[in-house]
Amino acid sequence: MKVEIWSDILCPFCYIGKRNFEKAVSEFEHRDTLQIEWKSFQLNPAIPQEPSKENVYQYLAKSKGISLESSIEMHQNVVNMAKEVGLDYHFDNAIVANSFNAHRV
Repeated sequence: MKVEIWSDILCPFCYIGKRNFEKAVSEFEHRDTLQIEWKSFQLNPAIPQEPSKENVYQYLAKSKGISLESSIEMHQNVVNMAKEVGLDYHFDNAIVANSFNAHRV
């Protein structure tokens, strides 16, 4: 069976999904029959090439039309989801930037 996975390297949910997928594959009886193909997907091509002066909390609040407090809470929920699969996210250190060039690499 062929499985195509479309992913943006900057998407925190994509990495969480990758971990969940890897766990599921490890438990799959027919894992040796899988053909896994990774595909690049740019989640938001409208983000400017130059890194934003806004932090991720401000960016999400502005782009989704929500409060800063809601954005922080949403990010904390993602941090908690990441911990469940062994990832340690630090959104305070994240930079909002366009992922196009990273996909090219």
